[in-house]
Amino acid sequence: MAIGLVMKETMSGWLKLDEDARERDFSFSLRAFTPKIFSTRTPRPFRGMACLDGGEYPCEGELTLYTDGPHYWLDFRHPELGMLHVEGKKTYGKGGLLHSLVTCPMEVFRDGRKIGEAEVAYRDSMVTFPFKALRLAREENAFGEYGEIQ
Repeated sequence: MAIGLVMKETMSGWLKLDEDARERDFSFSLRAFTPKIFSTRTPRPFRGMACLDGGEYPCEGELTLYTDGPHYWLDFRHPELGMLHVEGKKTYGKGGLLHSLVTCPMEVFRDGRKIGEAEVAYRDSMVTFPFKALRLAREENAFGEYGEIQ
């Protein structure tokens, strides 16, 4: 198995469905991996946990780093809402530099149709991010406690 870069982070905020105006607590924690350490546009598959309304659900998706901001997508199954696809991209400089570095607007889809929106942000220290979130690991150890997603 290959050695690569693991990135670990948690984004938190809210999710709102078009049919319901209330903002629900929403977050996701991920561990993304790629053996292409210095390739920025390489999609980094991830596994993790999505939290919605206090429930935790295994999720998987991809993180792709672009020079103007990272793009995330994740899929998870909610027991009442079914399979959800949440996707968004940070756009550095939009809405102020500091806000844009940590905040990611997202859209929520079910069965290929947009059903809502979300906004999440990185809430930990940006100064310590490289030391806490990045590490080298063997591929078989990259996803840690998240293991295989069913």
